[in-house]
This record gives sequence, structure tokens and C-alpha cells, in this order.
Amino acid sequence: MPKVFKEAYLASLGIVSMTYEKAANVAKSLVEKGELAGERQQKFITDLLEEAKKNTSEVSKIISERVEHLAEKGQPIKEKQDQLIKGLTDSAKKSAVITQEKLKGIVLEVVKKGSEVKEKQQNALKGLKEKVTKTDEEKIQEALCKLNVPTKEDLNEIRDKLDILIEEMKKEGE
Repeated sequence: MPKVFKEAYLASLGIVSMTYEKAANVAKSLVEKGELAGERQQKFITDLLEEAKKNTSEVSKIISERVEHLAEKGQPIKEKQDQLIKGLTDSAKKSAVITQEKLKGIVLEVVKKGSEVKEKQQNALKGLKEKVTKTDEEKIQEALCKLNVPTKEDLNEIRDKLDILIEEMKKEGE
């Protein structure tokens, strides 16, 4: 029996139950007021106690019936609560798995992006080092190349080709 109903039951018993002493006090009071004859006092006490027992028994029966009724009505609610709790627990577990998978994906993506950024930074740093460590002569050669001005190498190559041509012409002219 639930605690609340048990306490209500016990309280009702306390209200309805009557000890012999209480019944005797009630009877004595009635005799003093003249509402009850002294010779009928013992029978009144017995009848009063008997009626109190009947009432106590009736209250006990009513409370038991009500508690059973409420317990029966409460069972479907408890089952619904249990189903709801189970559903919420299952949903929470599924949500946790989905969240965990999403987090794994995000972490993998961040690691991948981090690797790509690291590689780009290394390449940029390498390029900067090359630019910084180039000699003035190399820088001049690059600038001439961009301006389509022949470099020393180009001039040497042209000179070599012209020398070969001159030699061939001399041989032909002889």
C-alpha cells in the first residue's frame, strides 16, 4: 500500500477508533448533563464501542477498496510512464551514437584540413626561402626573363650558333 494511503488509513482509524476510557468519559459527561441514565451507562459504553468498531471496520474497507481502485487505475499510467522512459532512453542512446559519429567525421575533416594547411604553409615557406636566398644575379635573370630580354646564357647560345654558322659559311666559301 502506498505510503500516502497508509497514512490516511491510519489517521482515519485514529479518528474513528475509541478506547473504553474515552467511551466512559463520553458516557459520564452525558450522565452528568442528564442526557443519559446512570444504569444505562455500561450498555451505552458497550454500544458506543461496538459502533466505533463497525465504523472503523467500514472505513478500513472503504480505504482498502479505494486504494485497490487507485492502484488498478495507476497501473496503465505506470506502464505508459515506463514506455515513455524507455522511449526517451532509446532516443538518447541513438542521439548519442549519431552525435558521436558526427563528431568523428568533424574531427577527421579538421585533421585533413589541418594537414592540407600544413602542406600549403610548408610550400609557401619553401617558396619564400627560395626568394630570400636567391642572389641578386638570379633575381636579375628572372626579371630579364619576365621582360623577354635575353640573358647571358641566351647571348652565349646565340654567339655559339653564330660562330657555328660562320664556320660553315667559311667552309662553303672555300
